[in-house]
Amino acid sequence: MIRTMTETTSAGRQTAMDETGAADKKEWATTWLGALGALAMTSCCILPLVLVSFGVTGVFIAQLGVLYQYKWITFALSAAFIGYGFYKAYRPIPAKVCADGTCARPMNRKLMRSILWIATTIVTVTMIFPYLTPYLLSY
Repeated sequence: MIRTMTETTSAGRQTAMDETGAADKKEWATTWLGALGALAMTSCCILPLVLVSFGVTGVFIAQLGVLYQYKWITFALSAAFIGYGFYKAYRPIPAKVCADGTCARPMNRKLMRSILWIATTIVTVTMIFPYLTPYLLSY
């Protein structure tokens, strides 16, 4: 009788750990989607300037300017992914995961949070950059 309860408890703990692993993958997916969205934001404004500073010229650079009209769409997607990533990274650990006293979290939340803050900085700079460009180029 006791053996059956132990197996049930172990199976329940294994199920909770599997659910936690799936949740961790989802949290990392939203973090990386937010980071990719931040990089997509740079394609219209900052990326051409960086490529020109490295000596890349030609029609390719001019083609990147066409992406400027999609700035608000990429901003909305980036903000959504980053916001959801922050929600997942900063929410408290559920009590049911800690019910058996293990509280094992296989992911590194500090790394996830730093990636999200870097992506937020990139998106913010990219949104402000077109308004600062006239002042930067006038000097």
